[in-house]
Amino acid sequence: MTIWELTGGFFLVAVGGTIAGALGFGGGMVIVPFLVLINPAFVPVPIVLMTPFFTGLVAWRERDSIDPSVLKWIAVGFIPAMGAGSFTLIVASEETLGIVIGLLLLAVIGLQITRPQLRRTASTLVLGGGLGGFMANTVGIPTVGLALAMSHFEGPTFRATLNTCTAFLTVISIVVLTAANQVGGSDLVAATVLTLGSTVGFVLSGPVRHVVDRRGISQMVYAVASLGAITLLVRSMS
Repeated sequence: MTIWELTGGFFLVAVGGTIAGALGFGGGMVIVPFLVLINPAFVPVPIVLMTPFFTGLVAWRERDSIDPSVLKWIAVGFIPAMGAGSFTLIVASEETLGIVIGLLLLAVIGLQITRPQLRRTASTLVLGGGLGGFMANTVGIPTVGLALAMSHFEGPTFRATLNTCTAFLTVISIVVLTAANQVGGSDLVAATVLTLGSTVGFVLSGPVRHVVDRRGISQMVYAVASLGAITLLVRSMS
């Protein structure tokens, strides 16, 4: 990666970290398609390597609101789906992976906008974990599937529980990617830069949490994420 690509990645992740730290999720949906457009090597490995650090910070900040009871069911769906995601990453071409990322992002954005009322059941958590596991090692965004499964949570409980689950499970994702020989030196360099950007975003998210919680801001996040996903999809198909 060039210094300009790394600089672009830094600023994108700083923005995404601000959104994710304040809203609880959503930053990945905004930044991932644009990261792929800058350089496909940003996704998923550097993003996944960065994730435990950032989500751990968010979870620690609101640790008093964590509900640990959901983790075991999320893990049941997450771990096998993560293997399927790793296989897809290995066998898919760059263009095919771009199409997969674009379509998955558009699908989950649609689900977030419609906000289906999912009951808190074991099957819901397993399915959400499965979607999160597959997206972790293909798109680099495990939080979207988990967020859908935890849609009955609100505010600090949502942010703390979602990011706690993500931090623990993406450590397993990193182990799987390493075992599959998908982590290289350039990924470590990119992950370091992205981690610095996410730290800036985390600091900025503190004072704006209540602003980003507003529905209008959430809709803007979905609009920008949709634009990025459509742009990536068109480029990958052309």
